[in-house]
Amino acid sequence: MFRFLLFGVPVGVHVTFLVVALLGATVYRGWDIAWWTVAAFLSILLHELGHALSARRFGATDVSITLYGLGGLTTYRHGREIGHGRSFIISAAGSFVGIVAGGLVYLAVRAGLLDGAADAIVVVADSFVFTALIWGVLNWIPVVPLDGGHMVQHLVSMFDEERAPLIGQIVTWVTLAVLIPLAWINGYRFAVLILVFFAFAGFREYRSEMDRRERQRAAERAADGGSVAPDEILPAPPGPPTPPDSGAADPRNPYGDETGRGSRSRRTADPPEFPI
Repeated sequence: MFRFLLFGVPVGVHVTFLVVALLGATVYRGWDIAWWTVAAFLSILLHELGHALSARRFGATDVSITLYGLGGLTTYRHGREIGHGRSFIISAAGSFVGIVAGGLVYLAVRAGLLDGAADAIVVVADSFVFTALIWGVLNWIPVVPLDGGHMVQHLVSMFDEERAPLIGQIVTWVTLAVLIPLAWINGYRFAVLILVFFAFAGFREYRSEMDRRERQRAAERAADGGSVAPDEILPAPPGPPTPPDSGAADPRNPYGDETGRGSRSRRTADPPEFPI
């Protein structure tokens, strides 16, 4: 993996990122494939920097970026100060940066600022507009694991954190039920494959989140020693009556024996039982 540091953020580029070049080969030929790959690299890196820098701005630590396959991944460690509102902003920041940058390049091309430029520059500009602006807008589609799907989850979590992953899945599958037939009818077969891949990736993310929550609940139960809520405590059955003892009536000999040193054991009530 190729690694470097950008604005203090570690960036790793996996060899699978070259899949982007294969995607460009469906449109370009020769050196134009390389220029397409350069533009895609810049736009995806810019997208992930939007996530990374906004997360660091909100106090996240251990921020890093990995570029692979047809996209990238920003990871970070956050504290309690990063709530769902800020997480929503972090998820939206990647596409926002790409849309702004791609939009500026698009306006420059439309204004004729690149007229007469070398073919390589034109290819880079056109490819950057597509991968930054168009992909940025598509990334806001409410489908998990896209940024739009995560934005929906963070938004719902502000009101119902427990059901947010499930609601995110419902929104995802309703959206896919609309997009997949439209893409198929209009001849976008490759887009259909990508959407199906997103569907399974999002469901896997949902299952992973549910497993994580279950492990967290199990750890909390273990930390509490297996105790339960007070309203779940069952009353203990009454113990058998203590047989009468004449010695116990003497206040000077509360233990009921001749020496007063407690040679006879006292019976105490059984502790309350906690159902498992």
